[in-house]
Amino acid sequence: MRPRPRPLRLVAAAIITALALAPAACGGDAGASPGEGKGKGKGKGGKGGKGGKGGKGGWGKQEREPLSVPVTSLSPATIKRYYESSGTLKARRTADLVAVQSGIILNLMVEEGETVEKDQRLAKLDGRSFRLQAALDTLTAKNAKQELKRLESISRSDAIAREEVDKQRFALESALATARVSKHQIRMTEVRAPFAGTITARHVDIGNLASAASPLYSIADLSTLDLELHLPEAEAATVKLGAPTDIELLDKSEFTAQVLRRAPIVDALTGTVKFTIRAAEYPDSAIPGAYARARVLVNTRENAPSVPATAVFNLEGAPHVYTVRDGKARRVPVELGLEGESRVEIVSGLSAEDSVIVDARDGIAEGMEVKPVPEGEEPDEGADAAANAATEKAGSKPGDDTKSGARKGETKKAAKSGA
Repeated sequence: MRPRPRPLRLVAAAIITALALAPAACGGDAGASPGEGKGKGKGKGGKGGKGGKGGKGGWGKQEREPLSVPVTSLSPATIKRYYESSGTLKARRTADLVAVQSGIILNLMVEEGETVEKDQRLAKLDGRSFRLQAALDTLTAKNAKQELKRLESISRSDAIAREEVDKQRFALESALATARVSKHQIRMTEVRAPFAGTITARHVDIGNLASAASPLYSIADLSTLDLELHLPEAEAATVKLGAPTDIELLDKSEFTAQVLRRAPIVDALTGTVKFTIRAAEYPDSAIPGAYARARVLVNTRENAPSVPATAVFNLEGAPHVYTVRDGKARRVPVELGLEGESRVEIVSGLSAEDSVIVDARDGIAEGMEVKPVPEGEEPDEGADAAANAATEKAGSKPGDDTKSGARKGETKKAAKSGA
């Protein structure tokens, strides 16, 4: 079935209605565009603004409050610089104990982990052959002594020559020396502690053959612990003996040590200097071989003019700070001295009257309008609230209210056209 054609009169009426609505829509949008008119201004384009004439206001030109920033000034402070490194803890002294004389191990007196005193007996070897030899040498020396007495008694009567007496005296001294060597060999069949410490390892069992080639025990003096650190030559130049060092273990336990000594040379391969750090008091988890991180005090500066470290930033490889001048943030290049963890020494570039922004990382830019607040004081909450409100309003969808007014104007015009 063919569609019925519309009357020409209805088509013409629809075209006229569309032409009537078009100016109203254009006038409403023009009044709602950013920066062209206030929401309630009068104009040819409807109530959305002043139409094409352009009025003041609009969301794009709304003024924002200056950003409140804490400021500080140059102030004297004690600046400490640390160097961080790592290493493994070592006992003050260690030793592997061996048997000077070979022999079968008859007894072991201590085990791993036990503490021993100096000269305490640790192991006993089979020394029967040495004792027999010592007994023989002692008897030989005794006989030589008796013979010397006999010769000396008859030498007074000139029955024998003086030379015979001297030979016998020499034989006696030789026999006594041999006896002393034999007794010393007997003592060497006992292994004793060379110093007070802790047995860290036992390497043999009873019945093994002890020799000078294989250790019986390992002993360590745990009364103090050492840590060897290698510092760069530039940093090592200012480290002083006795400087405090903070040491942290893997279990987060911490203790303090001091710089004991410094190597007299620089390692040509690494360009570092070896320092020995010693701790007299430490937690139970600090044992030889434990991994440790250390912070060595490298340098200290008293009463140095300084600013917080957060105020300094690098621009094209040069240090800068932001100062507040005439209500705006201005970049100022500075020369740094000693750099600590929380404060930085300023050698030049700032005066005591300059207001320095404490934190240069808060989105500060050159020429930005800012409101300085003395460090430690709270900013004006009312002003910040007004600034936030202005920011939120500026950040909302532009033209929402004016477009709503424009739509109302369009509705009324459409109603009039329809009437």
